[in-house]
Amino acid sequence: MKIQIRPRGMTLTKRQHVRLERDLDIALARFGERIDRVIVAISAAEVTGFKVCAIEVRIKPQIVKVEHSDSDVFLAVDHAARRAARSVSRAIDTEGPVRR
Repeated sequence: MKIQIRPRGMTLTKRQHVRLERDLDIALARFGERIDRVIVAISAAEVTGFKVCAIEVRIKPQIVKVEHSDSDVFLAVDHAARRAARSVSRAIDTEGPVRR
């Protein structure tokens, strides 16, 4: 599973980047074989000060998209990752068993 984190309008330290990547990996690890790529776009809303986390999970042949906003970037990512995990689980359940 490849995870790409794309901050927009804000900067992340190396430590923050590593933590976010680890948190996403933990949330989605049980689907590791099925997930091709995870793209995370994190942006700061200028007016409200909220951080918005949009996650796109590519499961062959589907794409699952979720979004969450919070005043704390880590909470935004955590909630979005949980929602993504639930959505991926539903997508896989409706798809059926893995075909090799």
